[in-house]
Amino acid sequence: MQNQNLKLKIIYLLIAFILSSIIFHLSSNVVSAADFKSDYQVEYFLREDGNNLNSNVRFNIAITNLRSDVYVNKFSISFPKTFIIHNLKASDDNGDINPQLTTDDLNTKIELQFSNPNIGKNTINNFYLSFNQENLFKINGNVWEVILPTVENKGGEGGGGYKVIVNLPETANKNISISKPVPTYISHNQIIWDNPTTKTIYAVFGNNQLYEADLTYHIKNPKMIPVYTDIALPPDTIYQKIYIKNISMPPSTVFQDEDNNYLARYLLNPKESKTITLNAVIEVFSKPRNEVTSYFKESVNNQKKYLLNSSSYWMISDISKIQGLNSVSDVYYFVTKNLKYNYKKSVKISERLNASEILLHPDQAVCVEFSDLFIATAREKGILSREIEGYGFAQDPQLRPLSLASDILHSWPEYYDKNSKLWIPVDPTWENTTGIDYFNSFDLNHIVFAIHGKRPDYPLPAGMYKIDESKDISIKPIISKPKDEIKISIDHFDILSSIIDNRTYQGKITIKNIGNVYAWNIPIEIKADNINLSFSNTNIPILAPFEKKEINFQYSSLVKNKKITGMLVVFLLGKQIIRQTIIITPYYYDWAIKISIIIIGFAFIFLLIKFFTHKKSK
Repeated sequence: MQNQNLKLKIIYLLIAFILSSIIFHLSSNVVSAADFKSDYQVEYFLREDGNNLNSNVRFNIAITNLRSDVYVNKFSISFPKTFIIHNLKASDDNGDINPQLTTDDLNTKIELQFSNPNIGKNTINNFYLSFNQENLFKINGNVWEVILPTVENKGGEGGGGYKVIVNLPETANKNISISKPVPTYISHNQIIWDNPTTKTIYAVFGNNQLYEADLTYHIKNPKMIPVYTDIALPPDTIYQKIYIKNISMPPSTVFQDEDNNYLARYLLNPKESKTITLNAVIEVFSKPRNEVTSYFKESVNNQKKYLLNSSSYWMISDISKIQGLNSVSDVYYFVTKNLKYNYKKSVKISERLNASEILLHPDQAVCVEFSDLFIATAREKGILSREIEGYGFAQDPQLRPLSLASDILHSWPEYYDKNSKLWIPVDPTWENTTGIDYFNSFDLNHIVFAIHGKRPDYPLPAGMYKIDESKDISIKPIISKPKDEIKISIDHFDILSSIIDNRTYQGKITIKNIGNVYAWNIPIEIKADNINLSFSNTNIPILAPFEKKEINFQYSSLVKNKKITGMLVVFLLGKQIIRQTIIITPYYYDWAIKISIIIIGFAFIFLLIKFFTHKKSK
């Protein structure tokens, strides 16, 4: 009962206004909701005011009597006090009416009474309610986000229609990118939902969101020998792009692991500690990034060998508890319906329960247990899945909690869709706490810090490299992003300036990304003159900021028995970066030089012997 009350409280906080009761006037007969038909039209008129969106809300409610001996006399709506309303006006078919307002610690209740209600079967009584509301629509950086309530028992048992209309400002240049549920139709700046069946309408206006991130990593070597320590920087993904603005300490090297994590390696001397700070802009997209999808599709082929493995956290000991789950949606809704979010556990450091344990204690779940149960169950059913640890941008932690207690982090799973050949993120935690659909579409509030496909606990995401109670994550929405700086430098090259015509040589070029973003599909071309080259022009598929890649090839003289000059020219990103002149010498020149050196050596030795013999004879 306590858990149910908590759930009701959460939903109540979510809903900005909710139909709480309809009070019926009756003669001597018992009345029910089936004796009336209610038609609702709720319309929002948005006005942009600086960094805020104000909304004028209009309710048109038509209540039809389906019996001749009963009629509606009163109507009431309750608002949580946290949702500020003002300029409240009410009327019925006969003109203005005075609403009765009552307030308690949590709610403001508006009660309306018809001045002269129509009586009789199929007669209609109309209520008209209007008010201004400031906090239904949020401007978060580059996007507008809205969570709208829908009326409970829409239309009542007697049936009826329900329509929600959002009117954007005429000057708005925002398109709707995410909608749960999908609108019935969109016309210019008007968006309409006919008879939505969900508890809420969630919508995002704008195709991408921008965040500025300040992340701090505290690393320490407790050993008496030097060690290397890796930290996970936020990676590029199908839905995310990273702009590096500054890193306080350049890493010794940067690399990507099998899960496509972005890892920076640092050398720590015995007992040495270091603090690294990263300032970056993170762009999150509502749709997959076309320019990178082919790379991630190919990456899965190498990851499949472990994406069905069980582990200490991703294991179901009693398979009978997941009988009858045959699809991804079955697994997802099994998790959302069987676990209960534990708010007390989310604010303290607690032991991570594995998938089997959380099934035994379903009221002890925070986000990581929701993810673990999804992954363990999905893998048991043959569905490729993995965990994402990162940051969920949430202005209301009661609705969208962040519950890795070491910092305000969040965890959610992804599954691999065989049809699209893409990773699909889902969030059973936030669906459980908000009632918003996080299976059929996602949002722009999830930022990836670390990807766990091979191991459930490595690498650690930003925010987990802590000392004491340090605050190591700062994320804020912004409206503009840095420019892409694609810069590839030559870190090292090994090409000789002189070769012999009967030998083959090993060449090596090391390139480094010194730009602020990932470089994708980097074309490399090597042209040769009088040089035989065992190298096919190719593309380097990916190079993260600070990352290096070696290009190895063989080369030899194309011309034999002739002293000549050759040339190797290396092009990167269509630009010439190396032009190396190579002197080609016939092999017999080499032998002649060697023989000459030997003869000169013997002659020198002979002269020395003769000199000392002559000197001794004197």
